[in-house]
Amino acid sequence: MRTDRAATLQDIAERLGISRSTVSFAITGRGRVSEETRRRVHEVAREIGYQPNTLARSLRGARTGMIALALPQATTTMSYYMEATFGVVEEADRAGLIVSMLTADAPHSQLDRLHADGVILLDPVADDESARAILAGRLPVITGEPVPPGLPTPRGEVWSDHAHAVADLMDHLAERGSRSPALLTPDVGMEWAQTVRRAFEEWCEAHGVPPRMATTPHPVAPEDIHRSVEGLLAGDETVDAVVTTTDGTVLSVVTSAERLGRRVGTDLLVAAAVDSDLLEFTQPSITAIDLHPREFGRRCVRALVEVLDADSAGEAPRFVSDEVPLTLRRRQSTAGPLARV
Repeated sequence: MRTDRAATLQDIAERLGISRSTVSFAITGRGRVSEETRRRVHEVAREIGYQPNTLARSLRGARTGMIALALPQATTTMSYYMEATFGVVEEADRAGLIVSMLTADAPHSQLDRLHADGVILLDPVADDESARAILAGRLPVITGEPVPPGLPTPRGEVWSDHAHAVADLMDHLAERGSRSPALLTPDVGMEWAQTVRRAFEEWCEAHGVPPRMATTPHPVAPEDIHRSVEGLLAGDETVDAVVTTTDGTVLSVVTSAERLGRRVGTDLLVAAAVDSDLLEFTQPSITAIDLHPREFGRRCVRALVEVLDADSAGEAPRFVSDEVPLTLRRRQSTAGPLARV
């Protein structure tokens, strides 16, 4: 095979129709790859003339075998981040890597001495100086969701189309009879949360609906949620649907709405922009957007491994981007007035 450039791991992956990470595992002997796959990878590598150079071998030997995971502040009790962390750990184990957790308040001097090959940074916040230090540091970084404006650019990102998912959710609410929806959103600087808010506002504008919203502190106490729900429902009796940005908040919204005499699922539709296992089994069950957090975590590791392997192979740096599709889970809380017919 004659080419104008050196053969790469991606060339082998495309030839065999497998992932780049699988090719890397087969070449380097890491991870769990069948002997048949390993044989085919080496066969194609010889055929197309793939040759890792001396620098690549040296860099591979210098790896620590560890990656770091950084979560946003005040999120360790949120089920999404717990599930995403499980996904990171599972995929890292498959790749023969160890995961080290970074504390939210880690000093910058500690980040400079971090003993790891790379960092996965979930939901970087615009005003988080630790996130800024990680992104500006010496290690390659993969972010879970895009970085807010003003932060350094990572080596790659894993992301989901929250705007499209929110539009689908709003269309579903309209189909179930909602004409005056409202959004309850936390005061956070995460890009996905801002995207949810913008998508809600844009949907309302496109449908000629006033964008009714209430902002809560983060983290938020149940009594603060109740005050916000009371303000939305008592302040405007036409509100017939409430969407919350987080899964933890939606349960308090249901409780507050029932205390105010509203029937969730009939005269008040309730949904969340983040799903969790619990929402499927509440009474009523809660409609939500499934972000597939475990798969999201796994893909963050795969993206980081791809960057590390490209660096080890001496390939030109490129930005890695991977989209995780979202799923709208329609449940009892948005059955709507038609359910009574």
